[in-house]
Amino acid sequence: MIKLAITIGCLEIGGAEIFILNLLKRLNYQKYQVLLIVLSKKSGTFIESEIEKLPIIIRYMNKKEGFGPLALIKITALLWRFSPDVLHGNVGGMTYLLPYLFMFRKKIAVHTAHTLANLEYGSFKRKLLGILYRKGRVIPVAISPYIKKSIIDVYCLLDNRVELIYNAVDVNRFQAPSRDGKGNIVIGHVGRLEPVKNHRVIVAVYRNLLKTFPNLRLLLVGDGSLLSFIKEEIKDFGDRAVLIRGTDKPENYYAQIDIFLFPSVYEGLPLSLLEAMAAGCAIVASKTGGIPDLVADGANGYLIDDCNDISAFAGAIRELLVNGEKLKAISKRNIEKAKLYDIGKLVSSYEKLYERVISDANGRI
Repeated sequence: MIKLAITIGCLEIGGAEIFILNLLKRLNYQKYQVLLIVLSKKSGTFIESEIEKLPIIIRYMNKKEGFGPLALIKITALLWRFSPDVLHGNVGGMTYLLPYLFMFRKKIAVHTAHTLANLEYGSFKRKLLGILYRKGRVIPVAISPYIKKSIIDVYCLLDNRVELIYNAVDVNRFQAPSRDGKGNIVIGHVGRLEPVKNHRVIVAVYRNLLKTFPNLRLLLVGDGSLLSFIKEEIKDFGDRAVLIRGTDKPENYYAQIDIFLFPSVYEGLPLSLLEAMAAGCAIVASKTGGIPDLVADGANGYLIDDCNDISAFAGAIRELLVNGEKLKAISKRNIEKAKLYDIGKLVSSYEKLYERVISDANGRI
């Protein structure tokens, strides 16, 4: 039995948290015993409830914002008792593995980078991680080529020192009929209601398009700090715009969206974009982060250089609204392309990496 310890900051709704859920739901528990350490307190999300159904050990550290020395001590003690064969850090959880790594020189950790290397940690933590990367004590894993390049550049690593395992989704769960470009078209977005997702631009683009397409609909799904602001912003649209405050069945809403509008300020390889593609949505997105790894401009969607360029986003959507055949073709292409990112491939890749890490650790002097 392989003992696997995973750390993550929280189990709120976000890309890294859904990644953990997808990974844990499909691990072979005849082969793995898992300890999941969550830095924060319980959050009551569907991600949390789904994970708690699994045959794993979960420990919440109830850590508040900022560095938690007590959590560091507790986590080190937990790991000492559990004695993992493999450690897997995610988001803020990675740095809380470091004392255990320093105490046990033969142990090797996996670190999944869900965002750009220069944004994930401050300079001191980057310095520590850089040492461990170069010594082979921590294996960095990028979720997209764009993030891999950022890790290589920030930490001055060779290409072969950084693993690339694409983000992935359960394609079968999100698959829906391809769009025919007819009837009342729905523009939509599924994601956290936070400034980085740029909902201000989504609302402005929709307002712009309504002047020419009065039957256009807007569907927003998510929760976050901007909930009240977004509610107020869309109030004057009446029943043409709907805001759903989070859901454990996002596939039901992707199936209603014809054009997925995604003007993010920055991204890694967003799961919501993959989910939208699997559901057959046409994509109109900002040209940032790992998004161009998924969307080829003009082929399976449109990329906009400036995430705040309202007229450019509106123009790309307008082209789809007046050309139903193009929308239909893009929808079909996205359904097919999403199959390359099915969750089964991700789990298989991580299991192979865990086994390699154990083999390398056993070979250390």
